[in-house]
Amino acid sequence: MNNWPKFLPDPTSCARGFALSISFWLILSVLLPNAYYSSDGFSSSDWESPIVLAWLCQILLFAFYHWGLTKFAEWVEIRRHNQQPPTVSAWQHWREGVIAFLTLPAAIVMGIPATALFMLPLRSSSGALIALILGTAIASAYLYHFRFAKLLKSLLKFLWIFYADLLKIFELLLVPVVTGTPFFLLTVATAEIVPKQLLPLTTFLLVICVLLSGIVGYAALQYWSAHLVNWAAMWWPADSPGYGRIQARKAWKHNKTATTQSFVRHTTSWHLAANDTTNLIYLNLIASVLGVIGFLLFGESSEWSETQEEIVGSAVALVWVALWHFWGWPREVEIARGKPEAKKKRSPNSNSPPPNLIEQELNQLKAKSGMNRMKTVRRVAQPTPEVPEWYVFRSGEAKGPYTKLQLWEIQNITARTKVRQGKAEWVCAGEIPELVPYLTQK
Repeated sequence: MNNWPKFLPDPTSCARGFALSISFWLILSVLLPNAYYSSDGFSSSDWESPIVLAWLCQILLFAFYHWGLTKFAEWVEIRRHNQQPPTVSAWQHWREGVIAFLTLPAAIVMGIPATALFMLPLRSSSGALIALILGTAIASAYLYHFRFAKLLKSLLKFLWIFYADLLKIFELLLVPVVTGTPFFLLTVATAEIVPKQLLPLTTFLLVICVLLSGIVGYAALQYWSAHLVNWAAMWWPADSPGYGRIQARKAWKHNKTATTQSFVRHTTSWHLAANDTTNLIYLNLIASVLGVIGFLLFGESSEWSETQEEIVGSAVALVWVALWHFWGWPREVEIARGKPEAKKKRSPNSNSPPPNLIEQELNQLKAKSGMNRMKTVRRVAQPTPEVPEWYVFRSGEAKGPYTKLQLWEIQNITARTKVRQGKAEWVCAGEIPELVPYLTQK
């Protein structure tokens, strides 16, 4: 394969591209026979359902293709090497189906030029079907070859981060509204009783009550979210996406202490609530500043056009999301994880164990009192170093042995990396509790 031209898709990409194209267009031809060059008119409603059904079928078909090829590869591996290869999770099969589902629309659009060239000499439905299959297959093969799925993953990850930050902003705004509603209703009910001279004081007390109730609401959300993560970590499948992330969250200080402390005594939740409140104050200040800028640009808000309102609203939302993403979220992670314990640095050339501090102090007291005979300072026994006994299965072979620290530093293991201890069976690293602190989050 080293001599394969780089501008041509590799055989695997070609096989996947042709399988995707043939599966889609053949299903569509069965649902809509003789439709490609038919003289009868078709409305958009006649096409929508068959296209959507043929598109959704690719998820099931490619999951089945991947399952069948995996079983065949396992059979060949057992016959050739007489050993059981690492198991493939069910998520890997469905992942291929999702990739095919997302690749197909782009392949159809990119394959239009090739399809048009193939259709020029043709005037029949069967010929048009072949042209559609070839054009889409060529585009699909190139998309698979250049890892279009990886690009989609990066794009979807970016969109997911954006929407997650936006949902967090809505949460920051919604919690004070919900928790402060009783105080607002109480203020409205007693407005006629309170003299007008006390109206500024009443408004100030209302703002303080809404702010304090919002802090309590934030703390309650943080506390129960820790319990929700701990509960989900108990049943989350080891080979499914997000397993390593949720296990890492379970190891955070915020989640560990939530199981042993009550809501009132859970200081981490209150620190996180203070962080949310700080961001809420910043968000309101930013909205006020951008509102003033909008007033200077467009005049009174009642005179703004719909486009001007959308411009100011989009600017406020983008600044809010950027503030939370680059400042609020890193601060929340720092609080939830907790500060690591400080470790004393020792000289790398010093192989002897540290001296006993108590005996050193006794010798100093004896020297001050004039006693010449001093007790020899004993050395504290150094802990036994860890024996490398862990192996990693990568590129079709076992590598090792490594210590647990070397698994993290050298191999960068994740929750799905196949490892074993000694001559034990190969298992995913995320299934071994003692390896969870050494997983690389990817």
